[in-house]
Amino acid sequence: MSSGLFAGSCNKSLARDLIISLIAEKGPIPFTSFMEAALYSPEAGYYTSGREAWGPEGDYITSLDVSPVFGRTIAKQVAECWEALGSPSSFELIEAGAGRGWLSCTILDHARDICPGFYDAMTVRLVERAGGPEGFVSGKVSWHRELDEIAPVEAALVLSNELIDSFPVHRVCFSGGKLKELFVDFNGESFIEKEGPLSDEALESYFERAGVAPFEGMKTEVNLEAGRWIRKASSLFSRGFVVTIDYGTAARELYSLERGSSLHCHFRHKLNDNPFVNVGEQDITTHVDFTTLSLGGIEAGLAVTGFTTQKNFLLGLGVLDELKTPASLGADGVEEVNFNRAVGQLISPGGMGDTFKVLVNHKGVERPRLKGFSFKDMTRSLCLP
Repeated sequence: MSSGLFAGSCNKSLARDLIISLIAEKGPIPFTSFMEAALYSPEAGYYTSGREAWGPEGDYITSLDVSPVFGRTIAKQVAECWEALGSPSSFELIEAGAGRGWLSCTILDHARDICPGFYDAMTVRLVERAGGPEGFVSGKVSWHRELDEIAPVEAALVLSNELIDSFPVHRVCFSGGKLKELFVDFNGESFIEKEGPLSDEALESYFERAGVAPFEGMKTEVNLEAGRWIRKASSLFSRGFVVTIDYGTAARELYSLERGSSLHCHFRHKLNDNPFVNVGEQDITTHVDFTTLSLGGIEAGLAVTGFTTQKNFLLGLGVLDELKTPASLGADGVEEVNFNRAVGQLISPGGMGDTFKVLVNHKGVERPRLKGFSFKDMTRSLCLP
């Protein structure tokens, strides 16, 4: 293996020590193994150590942290999907990567206002590798650590919000006319990258399948786990939907010459691009390739319902109806102004509104015309066959 330039000094942490031991035992490891250990090692990983990862006290915020309007608006789309299935009397909402469960519970709370029958039909399954808060269960809500714990049902919707970006990825480069993998080694002081042969044969055909031609000097990430995940999600129901909300874009844009690597780390609300520091104490994410995710869904029997930006999606669902009229131009209107500013952040061009995308897939039902895609549907940008 030849050495790469992506190196960094490391702070002391249990996750770091576990990774060093793994390298000492096996030699240089694929970046996907490094990322898996850094984020998900039992009691040592970023998401499994019990630390506060998101929100004001964590390292980043999600759309749900910005405004409760996000959850209420998504509830409208879930209800419309339920209606498209014929308003079944039994319907499961399965949220993968549920965190504290706020999104699904907001949807459940709002379901009563949308339609009593919708609320009565719904059962919520929250899936979180770190487990759920103690005591946070009810007759309608249950916690699970893996999708494998959930039995398949007739009608369901699988929802994820900022989940797939945190799946462990392979790092690859294209040099000398050949695709190579970037492995992680330890030189006694810090982690470093080394080029080597591909560790998974699926990497060889990944870019051709995505409709992308690798170019000399290309260095990027490949998320093979995303395809496996959507296949598992599809197996959980006979008729239903998969709704994926995350930052990313179509493959041809994600892997263009102008973009380069999409790997980012979040530590105390500051962004950096070095995964080899703050190991186990910072989030590591990459942008989602929605083209290949869609192809994985198609292979699993899921058709593409629509694809668009979060801004377009929320506008189509009437998010602007949530805006409040300030009581006055003085202090009495401050609360309303702040509320409206938060809603604006959800749909901001160049910010959350454009960076985040929404992909909806369906199975066992004719393609419905969902309101979330009524403002603008960008499915053609995925360049699917």
